[in-house]
Amino acid sequence: MVGQRLAADCQIIAPIESTYWWAGEIQRSEEWLLLMKTTVERFENLARRVRELHSYEVPQIVAVALVAGTADYLEWIRRETTPASGA
Repeated sequence: MVGQRLAADCQIIAPIESTYWWAGEIQRSEEWLLLMKTTVERFENLARRVRELHSYEVPQIVAVALVAGTADYLEWIRRETTPASGA
C-alpha cells in the first residue's frame, strides 16, 4: 500500500485474537491489525486494493476520523499519498 502511495505508512499490530460472528457461529481467529494512514481522497482506492489482496470475504476496512494533527504530519500524509505523475 505504501509502495503504491495508497497509504503514507502502515503499522502492523500482531498477533491479535479476534472473536466474531461468521456463518451463524462464533469464530475465534488469530489476526493481524494494520493501521494505514491515507487521505479521504485515496481511501476508496486503498479499500479496493485491500479487498483484492485479502483472503476474507468481508475484511474489516474502516476509516477512523482524524480530528486533529500537527500541520507538518498531515502535510506528510497528503504528500506521500499523492500519486506520481502518470499514476
